[in-house]
Amino acid sequence: MSSCGSFSCHMPAEWHLHDACLILYPHNPGVFRSEGISGSGVCGDGDGNGGDINKCNVARAEVRNVARAIQIAGGEDVFLFCNSQEEARTLEELLQKEAGGEDEDKDKAEITNPSTARTCRIIVKVCNSDDSWCRDTGPTFVFAKNINIDDAEKITSAPSLVGIDWNFNAYGGPEEGCYWPCELDRKVAGSMISILNEYYPHENEHEHAHEHEDPVMAPVPVRIQHEKIEDFILEGGSIHTDGEGTILTTKECLLNSNRNPHLSKSQIESILKERLGATKVIWLPLGIACDDDTNGHVDNIATFARPGEVVLSWTDDVNDVNYERFRMAEEALGKECDAKGRKMKVHRLYVPDPMHYTAREVATLEGGGGGDEITALISADDGFKIGVEQEAEACERCEGERLAASYVNYYLANNAVILPQFGDAKYDKLAIATMKKIFPNLDIVGVYSREILLGGGNIHCITQQLPRRHLS
Repeated sequence: MSSCGSFSCHMPAEWHLHDACLILYPHNPGVFRSEGISGSGVCGDGDGNGGDINKCNVARAEVRNVARAIQIAGGEDVFLFCNSQEEARTLEELLQKEAGGEDEDKDKAEITNPSTARTCRIIVKVCNSDDSWCRDTGPTFVFAKNINIDDAEKITSAPSLVGIDWNFNAYGGPEEGCYWPCELDRKVAGSMISILNEYYPHENEHEHAHEHEDPVMAPVPVRIQHEKIEDFILEGGSIHTDGEGTILTTKECLLNSNRNPHLSKSQIESILKERLGATKVIWLPLGIACDDDTNGHVDNIATFARPGEVVLSWTDDVNDVNYERFRMAEEALGKECDAKGRKMKVHRLYVPDPMHYTAREVATLEGGGGGDEITALISADDGFKIGVEQEAEACERCEGERLAASYVNYYLANNAVILPQFGDAKYDKLAIATMKKIFPNLDIVGVYSREILLGGGNIHCITQQLPRRHLS
């Protein structure tokens, strides 16, 4: 079934060095607003919309800020994938304008990271999609040994990089998902792998090594192998790994009847272990409240900071709907050991004060309005059952609707943590201070991201890391 059997695959942790970060540029006006309040700069700076007067302009400005933070502070190449050649040309021109100059090579905006002397680029490409959540529709990268290469050559020494292309049903299928159809999103992972293979040089292709002057980057060992999985639905934001055999996930999402209802909990766990090279799966009961679009993705409530340590969303407000959820998660973590037998150390990262959609924000979405609520039954072979209220059409928003705001939804770059900021004077500052203690050797870069949040996710949701590969 799988081209990499048990224990021959290895999903690296997010702190494994990256070759690049992949981002889908916003384009769906039913998800992201086409006009809005200015002021969405890195660390509170910036000029708001940045001159982009096209659809989804405010979210696009925030995404560009995220991309620049990853490029400059994070020390990574960033691929921005547009939905059309016209949008790509517009973005290339805008990036050059925002960088303060022109460049003959329009699909690359370069900067040298002073801490590494490595030239990092923002690279604009075209990859059609229905929505912009690259974490969920982009490839899940794993290293694998002894896999077939073009049905002929076998790699038996250095691990090969495989892009797993999970099946996708828009977070619940035609009745319960965020949108339908989702045929373009189902093709995103494969398209990205093809684009990356074309862009980066490969073994025995040294004539192309000039594309990357950095010796760390040129050349990479082999082409990324594309592994399409048709019989299992999974989004990348629903799992997190410590890189040492432990997977973190939520029952609310993976055991939801709108994902893989034909599979039991133990069967799902077996698939995760086989595909990701894991030996232990830790199940949290629920995700963060009001994360209805994804049915409680784990990357919005808890993520690994390093082996044996988890960053967990937290609140002390007994009246907050998340109060019990966070304590249930902490209790679940306290009962578990990781794949290496370590007890879990939990770092509490406080969420901001409750945030809600405003009337203006709802009005400036195409199709803004209320959706019908349904109850999804989550069940498993261990008898675990919960009823979870969610919106059948999650892209339809209501004034006063609670936002699933969490600082845990950060991107861990090579040299920096790219951290969501919400304009909450108390908790934005506290989040930065907390993350400095958790990641003392990394820069903590806050990026205002309310507009991304309005679309139903945040910085981790829009990004996907490409693990670094080596010849040796």
